[in-house]
Amino acid sequence: MTGAALGCSHTAGTGINPSDCYVSVLSRMIGQPIDNLSQPGASHSVLQQKLVQALQASSIPSFIIAQWPNPIRRITWQDSCPVNENINCASPAFSQLLRQSQENFYQPWLDTIIICNLLCKALGINIINIMIEDVAEKYHSVLVNHGIVLHVDKKLPGETWLMDSAAADNLHHSAQCHAQWAQRLHGLLNEYTTR
Repeated sequence: MTGAALGCSHTAGTGINPSDCYVSVLSRMIGQPIDNLSQPGASHSVLQQKLVQALQASSIPSFIIAQWPNPIRRITWQDSCPVNENINCASPAFSQLLRQSQENFYQPWLDTIIICNLLCKALGINIINIMIEDVAEKYHSVLVNHGIVLHVDKKLPGETWLMDSAAADNLHHSAQCHAQWAQRLHGLLNEYTTR
């Protein structure tokens, strides 16, 4: 049995030794391989693509960890090439959509999370949805209405993701943060697999 982890640079372990990434630490904790299918800079649509690939593999994962990136990200196509865009590297079209309404980003993000959870549920695969940041309560409510809990940083004991900028690139999170994330995920994984 194996698990799979989907996410952006947080799950890829950007800026730290791969063995210190929370996916590797959690894999050692549970004594079970976890395929790290993350992609730095990924948007929610990339996670959906990676999930579909994982579900089509010859060995389907027994559980999924989905680390949902910030909703204000998307892939655009420029000269037939996909480009990951976010607030820091935005095309005029991206900026225009953001000026019109953040819902241009949040609605597709919510839809993707719901679809991915439905796929996993249909196949009997436990999926743990996490986000290193947080979103407004109204988005949690939409997900809860679909039976989905998004485990975010609530700044409360046992319900936080330790964050710093102490990775080698001074942007991403340190091995200490990843170790804490693995501990929290270990508890969540135990909770989900004993239901």
